[in-house]
Amino acid sequence: MLPSLYIPKSPSDFIGPAARCAKLLERAVADAIAADRAPLKILLNGEPGIGKSALARYLMGLLGCDKWSCKKYSGTDVDVEQVRDISADLHYKDLFGGWRLIWIEEADLVPATAQNRFLLLLDDLPPGSAVVCTSNCKQADFKRRFETRFKLYELDPPSAEEIQTLLRRFIPPAQAIQIATFACGNVRAALLDAEQALQAAA
Repeated sequence: MLPSLYIPKSPSDFIGPAARCAKLLERAVADAIAADRAPLKILLNGEPGIGKSALARYLMGLLGCDKWSCKKYSGTDVDVEQVRDISADLHYKDLFGGWRLIWIEEADLVPATAQNRFLLLLDDLPPGSAVVCTSNCKQADFKRRFETRFKLYELDPPSAEEIQTLLRRFIPPAQAIQIATFACGNVRAALLDAEQALQAAA
């Protein structure tokens, strides 16, 4: 497997704080299911490349969502009209009775007016629906009313040693140490560097 294609399948496949967050997501999903599929609202916040998107994908798997029951957006594309469309679509009953997931990357880039409209959506989610947002910004940069609607998971970067452990699945230890040291906690960048090292050695 190429390092850039690495996809965590269980909490043990994540490293650092992301591994702990994966376990918390499992608990959140179990609690929601036990509460008659109560709506889930998850915000994953932290620096780039530390596993937020991988955790959102993991949540998608926990909910049993496929490409038909998950809609993914970039925050820059979510305007007021888009939020209205999302809200209307969520209230159609799923034919198979499963979860429906709205996934928004870089939610801090959603315009302020759309964030305000999004409040109504978050307050009126039907059972069996979930919203997961990722963000690179500081918590204080969100509108307070927007941020408090979510179960917030603040993620710190993994240590260089934790990144080394992951990279050793793909490249020799000496290269893993060098790449991990200069990755500054960015797992995505480290995996790409590991892939370049493999290609250079081929």
